[in-house]
Amino acid sequence: MRASASREWLVYALVTFGATLTAPLTGCSGTTFATAPGGNDGGSTDASPRKDASSPTLDASAPDSEATRDAKGPGTDATKPSDAAKDSATDALTPAEQACTAEAKALCNLRSSCTDGFNIDIFYGSLAACISRTSATCVAALAAPDTAQTLANIESCASSYPAEQCVDYFDDDPVASCVPPVGMGAVGAPCGFDTQCASTFCATGQSRVCGTCRPLPSLGAPCQVEADCGRDVGCAIPGSMTEGTCAAFVAPGDQCLTGTRPCMSGYACVGDDVLTTTSGLCTLSPATVDAPCDGSRKTLPNCNATYGLACIPGAAGTSIGKCQAIPLVTAGMTCGNIGSMPLMGITDCKQGGLCVKSMQAGSPATCVAAAADGMSCDNDPATGPPCLTPAKCVPTADGGTAGTCTVPTAAACL
Repeated sequence: MRASASREWLVYALVTFGATLTAPLTGCSGTTFATAPGGNDGGSTDASPRKDASSPTLDASAPDSEATRDAKGPGTDATKPSDAAKDSATDALTPAEQACTAEAKALCNLRSSCTDGFNIDIFYGSLAACISRTSATCVAALAAPDTAQTLANIESCASSYPAEQCVDYFDDDPVASCVPPVGMGAVGAPCGFDTQCASTFCATGQSRVCGTCRPLPSLGAPCQVEADCGRDVGCAIPGSMTEGTCAAFVAPGDQCLTGTRPCMSGYACVGDDVLTTTSGLCTLSPATVDAPCDGSRKTLPNCNATYGLACIPGAAGTSIGKCQAIPLVTAGMTCGNIGSMPLMGITDCKQGGLCVKSMQAGSPATCVAAAADGMSCDNDPATGPPCLTPAKCVPTADGGTAGTCTVPTAAACL
């Protein structure tokens, strides 16, 4: 099932020269997750550009696929399951599990092909993990009370993913077959998934798996994350604020203003000035290594961070440089900026980890692993740990940040 993308994204801020990396959590039609600013259904306001539907995808069922290698590790042909064994495993699944697994494969393949695999690596560590966790969420949504979701809807949405444009996916502008069906829940009814609501919008917030059915937000409505804004609408937040307003995405070449009029996915607002409210122009962000860039976006766009790229300056005192890959490291390893004056590179954490700055001056930041489902977590980005997508860190006390990693279940929001 396709999730409202805006409610399923984490944002990794690469504060040096303003680069922002946004990457999706799991989701399928009617699934709702909100964790941080970003585009719907895995989208971002500065994410990947369009790709042809013919972009190569990864088939988790293929014996030599990346997903199979990730799941099993190195091995010989003798270690690979036979066709009969795979058929037997498929037959053991319920109809809901079969449909949700098929959709999860299509969804995770789309995320991988739209980001050259970086989105999968940074949030899941492997395509197999993405498929497993996305499928489980789909099954839960299908069993939720008052849902309008059906196996036929899931199968139809799955078949549509290969033809979906990346920019539409990241800005949560879904094809018709992936729009959540109208549920039975009236405004104010408890929910955990969009498909439970007559409005097709379940408002959950950043740190809850349960929420209430609300009308689809209109332009200008207050928001903290793009999950608060529904489909094909961004949450524009001024730089120093924690709240903003729902705003339409600006088309390529049109006038934009950071924090007010956001560009479509894969584009950067070049030449704007927030202090003087001077507009810039939405310009395609480079998505290849060594492409010229400007981290400040004064003269050139910054790099497309959804592809795992950061703008590394060519010399001290300038923000102009070239796009370089962001290496991903495991828990306990050094992360963040490499060097200073000039910056030499940036590393981030893989598999949902969090790069936490050391409390000791001069000591490097280190990656903290994402906590497993049901384990302790903390929404404070200065400490962590975060949760493994699509779980949310649900606070133990109102107003607190420490809590437990919780995944949505069919009966959780009754």
